Amino acid sequence: MGEAAEAKEARKTFIVPAIKSFEHYDFARAKISCSLTWLVAKAFGSDSIPKELEDPFYKDQYEQEHLKPPVVSLLLSAELYCRAGSLILRSDAAKPLLGHNGVIQALAQKGLYVTDQERLVTERDLCKTPIQMSSHLAMIDTLMMAYTVEMISVERVLNCVQKYSPFFPEEDFPYDAEEAVTTWINKRDLQLVILCVELFQICAL
Repeated sequence: MGEAAEAKEARKTFIVPAIKSFEHYDFARAKISCSLTWLVAKAFGSDSIPKELEDPFYKDQYEQEHLKPPVVSLLLSAELYCRAGSLILRSDAAKPLLGHNGVIQALAQKGLYVTDQERLVTERDLCKTPIQMSSHLAMIDTLMMAYTVEMISVERVLNCVQKYSPFFPEEDFPYDAEEAVTTWINKRDLQLVILCVELFQICAL
């Protein structure tokens, strides 16, 4: 009985977030929230996020949402970018990334440029107050791309695909990380279809 009661109590703590209709969904807020949550997780580690940074927003007495001052401070000081960038870009521990410019230059060395509406983002943009959120979102997007490139290299995807699916270089060769992911998904889907057909044929015997 005790175990059943504990299990029931545990289930009560699980809260399903409300799903808003498309008409009432705030895409801009969602973009900011997801981007900042990702950046903070990369900067501190998913299991070590400071309590005050778990949610980037707070509500004032009029129920209006604003970015928390600690979040704004960490963005303007570049601390979040330097922490995350040093891990993602595998910066030399003896020469950690310093300031917005350090992160921007490290990304440029990887062939990734921080742009906002086709204009290069500068350190001045990232230090502006009140905070210029579009510039910060551009910086986070570029860090995300750097992370994707580091985690999903074309070579790594090809090695994986060739283990379970025919590969034709002239037709399937991906030229960047995005195409590599698409190739992997397509090949994996094809393999699942083949397995399902084989299973259906066995069951039909």
